[in-house]
Amino acid sequence: AIEHVQLDGDEVRLQVVENSEPAGICGSGILDALAEMTTHGVVDPGGRLTREHPRVRNDGRSPEFILVPEEQRGGRPALSVTQPDIRQLQLAKAAIATGIQALLEGEGIAASSLSSVVVAGAFGTYIDIRSAIAVGMLPDLPLERFRQVGNAAGAGAKMALSSLSQREEARGLAREAGYLELATSPGFMNRFVANTSLKPY
Repeated sequence: AIEHVQLDGDEVRLQVVENSEPAGICGSGILDALAEMTTHGVVDPGGRLTREHPRVRNDGRSPEFILVPEEQRGGRPALSVTQPDIRQLQLAKAAIATGIQALLEGEGIAASSLSSVVVAGAFGTYIDIRSAIAVGMLPDLPLERFRQVGNAAGAGAKMALSSLSQREEARGLAREAGYLELATSPGFMNRFVANTSLKPY
C-alpha cells in the first residue's frame, strides 16, 4: 500500500510499504495525497478537484487524481484519489478537528498554549504530522510539540495487567476523566461545517 505521497510539479513520488509495487493506498498515504494536492492548488480549500493539473482526469463520472496510471499497473485499474474520496476525508478530518476544538473550548484552553500533543493509535503512528496540520486535522503547532506513541491503549492495558501501582493510577485517571457529548456542544454543527475546509487552524 502507498503510505506516503509527495507532489513535485507534474510528478508524484510514492513511498510504498516494504518498497513493493503499489497495490492500494493506506490512511497515511491518502492523507499525504490530500495535503499535497491542497498545498499545490490541485484541490481548493472547499475540497473541489481542479481540472488544471495533468494528473486530474474526468471520465464523465467524477474527477480523480491519478497516483499510478493503468499503464504502470499492467492494465489494471489506476490507483487514484477521487472526488468522493476527498469528500469522505473532509468529513473525517472535520470530526477530529471539531472534537479537539470542543475539548479545548470546554477547558478554556487555546490550541497555541498546548505544550504537548500525544497522537496515538495505528493511524496516528504512521501519519505525517505536517500533512495533518496542512489540511486542518491537527492544530497548527510546531512539530516538536507532537508525540506519536503508537498503540497507547494496548500498552496501557499491559501496564495495568502487570503492575498493581499502574492499575491504581489508571483507576485514578478514570475517576478524574470527564465526558463530552460533541453533538450537543454549543455551535457543534457550525464548527463541524467550517472544519470541512482544507486549511490549517
